This record gives sequence, C-alpha cells and structure tokens, in this order.
Amino acid sequence: MEIISENYEVPSGQKTRINFTGQGSRYFGIAILNAILTILTLGLYYPWAKANVRKYLWNETEIKGSRLVFNGTGMEMFRGFIIAYLILGSLYIGVLLTQGDPKYAFYFILAFYLGIILIMPLAIFGAWRYRVTRTSWRGINMGFDGRFRNFLKLYFRNLLLVIITFGIYLPWFRVEITKFLFQHTLIGQNRLGFKGSGGDLFIINLLGGILSAITLYLYVPVYLKDRINFTINNAYVDNGETKKLFQSRLTGGKAWSIMVSNLLLVIFTLGIGFAWATIRYTRMLLESIDIPENLDFDNLKQSEIGTIDATGDELVDILDIGIDF
Repeated sequence: MEIISENYEVPSGQKTRINFTGQGSRYFGIAILNAILTILTLGLYYPWAKANVRKYLWNETEIKGSRLVFNGTGMEMFRGFIIAYLILGSLYIGVLLTQGDPKYAFYFILAFYLGIILIMPLAIFGAWRYRVTRTSWRGINMGFDGRFRNFLKLYFRNLLLVIITFGIYLPWFRVEITKFLFQHTLIGQNRLGFKGSGGDLFIINLLGGILSAITLYLYVPVYLKDRINFTINNAYVDNGETKKLFQSRLTGGKAWSIMVSNLLLVIFTLGIGFAWATIRYTRMLLESIDIPENLDFDNLKQSEIGTIDATGDELVDILDIGIDF
C-alpha cells in the first residue's frame, strides 16, 4: 500500500476492480421498449422507464463477483415525478397568467427564477439521497445521513460567493457540494469522503477551456478525462482507521478514442448507435476505477434506509442538473 500523506492511502499491488458486463444490444432493446411505452402513455411511463434503465446498468456492474442492485421502483419515481411537475408547473402557470399584464409579469418571472434557484438544492440533495439509499450490494443497502437544513445552509452560503465573484467561485462551490454528499454516504460501516480542492478544479476548468478553444474542441475528451479523474482520485473510503483513496487509470488517449468514436457511431447510425455508445462510455468509466483494497467486504453492516421519496431525483432530470452518481 502506497501512503501519499499522513492520512491517505492509494491502492497498490493487488487491485479490486469493477467489471461492467452491459451490452449495447440489450440496452437498445430496453431503451426502445421504454420509448414506445412512454409515447403510448403520453409520458406517464417515464419513471418506470428510468427505473428499468437503472436496474439494468446497476445489475451489470460487478464488484468482487457480486453485482449492484437498484432497489428503486417506477411507482416511487412516479410519485416524485408528479410532485416535481406540480411544483414546476405552478411556477410556469403563474408566469403565463401574467403575460398580458406587464405590471405584474416582471414580478412573476422574477419569482419563477427565484423558485428554480430554491428548488435546485432540493433536487441535488434529494436525487443523491434517493439513488444512494436505493443501491445495494450483497444485500447491504448503502446509507445517507446528511440533513437537508445543513445542506441548504452550505448551498446558499456558497451560492452567494459564486454571485459575488461573478462565477469564479463555481469550482469551489462544486467541491463543497461534493464533499458534503460524499461525507454523508455510507457503505456498510464505511463512510465515503472527498479531499479535492476548488483551486485544483479551477485550474482544470481554465486549462480545459483554453485548450479546447485552441484545438477547435479536439481537447474536450481529455478535459472531460481530467474532470473524471479529479473526482475519482480525490474520493476515499474511511473505515475509521485509515482513509483509502480510489484511483483512476483513465488516460487521455483512452478517453479521446472512446468519446470520439462514440460521437461518430451516433452520427453515422443516425442516432441508433446511442445505446452502444452509452455502454462503451459506462464501461470506460467503471473499469478504469481501482477500489481501495483491504476493506472488509465480507462483514459490512446494514445501513438504515428510511422512507425516502424520489421527488429530488425527478427534479434533477427536469432541470437537467448533472450529479455524479
């Protein structure tokens, strides 16, 4: 085991790796059936479609001979789906009703965007909590013990700094959010953590943006690789004695070849190849990760699940907010 600081260790020697067995043809079949049923039900089947996709991708992810399981259901997501659309729909209807009256339109439009800003922390927090607590491995459910009021304080304190700095603080904002979500995520009795810094992410974003522009966006896959590796290489598992880091083996050449060939695959198949592109990208991500070794995989303790709705998960999709799980 290589010790990189007084508190952190990185995998060395025998590695624990992820095996992803997904197939483009099977994923394509699931996606097509989902699309047909979603269209026939005027969109109401969407939560079940999303559950089907997750169940497939989770179940094709194997660690030490055992597969992940997604325990969420379409009905859970449907309830969240309805609540999410009622929340956003009420804001949107308020704006539409004032279009003929400029006197009040400004205030309702302002209220609409303020409402979106207020909803975003609920979406991020709720989606992460739902996906984590509905994931299990070897019958052990992952857990999450973060409190929303603490997340809310963190979110708006950092959002204020983003506004004051005209967006420059955004990488630090992202890192603070990631640290909170990771540090409250449990795998049995082990707790995740994140040690990345906003300064490092700022440099990655700055160089990535400049080099992508100079190379007419040919550098984008390498930039995305740097973002992925930043997240993976700074994540760790705390077992109460040591903090064991994850490690990524993803290289710029691998990322470039997969992402560019995926783009060409989708273009030249007129979109039909999206399923194979998704599977290839997912395999690239998962199979490049080295999991911390010497963890007691055989004696994990059950985490508390609790009753958690999928409203945040649906809001994340509607608002198109990316989270890393």
